[in-house]
Amino acid sequence: MSKYFSLVFIVILGVSCKNHLYSQQSKDVYQQVVSAFIEDRNSQIKIDPKQNILILAANTNENDMNSYNIIISFVNPKLLTGFHYSKVYKIDEYRLIIDESKDLRNKSELLKKFFKETKYEDLNLAIKPIEYDSKYWLITFNSKNEITHISPSQKSKEIKLLLLNKEVKFSVDFED
Repeated sequence: MSKYFSLVFIVILGVSCKNHLYSQQSKDVYQQVVSAFIEDRNSQIKIDPKQNILILAANTNENDMNSYNIIISFVNPKLLTGFHYSKVYKIDEYRLIIDESKDLRNKSELLKKFFKETKYEDLNLAIKPIEYDSKYWLITFNSKNEITHISPSQKSKEIKLLLLNKEVKFSVDFED
């Protein structure tokens, strides 16, 4: 009987360790992707962390309900109005807010636990809405937290190399 309990304990411990390792991998993937985005944008032009913030959102992929997209962009808070968020986070030296719009809330919630919270600030500083083009990344993940697609497509290969250097996993179904 004692051998039986020992065997059960070892199996449970093995499964627990495997789940812990998997959760650690998914935990780091969002931080690594955002960090790579910061590095990429700063390689083109230095983005001032005092003047700009990061916006992060997640949503279910319309083409495959088992996968989801995250989108990352820098924005100057002076251009931001009506953005729904409840907390401010920090990554590297940048403030980061996560979109809590009603249609995105369910998927964006999963991002909140992976970033370090900092002091709340109202970052909706625009007096009226202003439309502008921003440089962004749209990353599609499968249910295993492997990347299946990257947008913008003209930068896909460059972004993929940056993420591979951060040891982010790509799906065998990755669309180049």
